[in-house]
Amino acid sequence: MTTTKIDEAIERYVNERRKSEQKVAESKFLSFTYLACGESDVKTFMLRSRSLIRYYIDFLSVLENPLRGPQAGWLALMVIVFSFGIFMLTDEDMRIAGIFITSGTAVNGISLWRSVIDKWVETSVTIAMYREIIELIDSTLSSEC
Repeated sequence: MTTTKIDEAIERYVNERRKSEQKVAESKFLSFTYLACGESDVKTFMLRSRSLIRYYIDFLSVLENPLRGPQAGWLALMVIVFSFGIFMLTDEDMRIAGIFITSGTAVNGISLWRSVIDKWVETSVTIAMYREIIELIDSTLSSEC
């Protein structure tokens, strides 16, 4: 049993869960688990899967958080440039440039904010699916004991 098979089982669950309901994805995950490792290694496969999924959840919640990455820096820069554009609007000689800077920054900031929100939602949904797998593994292992 390798990490590749565990990753494949996790990926199959996530893909199936996006297409259909939870019960269908759970049954396909369990059937793949039994096919991939045989009945003798199911407990080991499940324990390794659980630990790898916990690692993925930690990784996604800490390192893939879009509010901690380069997007946050770009958003902060947009706020600074927007503030400078507002300052330029107050001066009569720089008003036209201030209009362009403020409007361009607002448009780009909104676009960047939407992409940050989309990435955050995608990460949150993936973490929720991983937690479903952990619940499935815990219920399966407790029923075997």
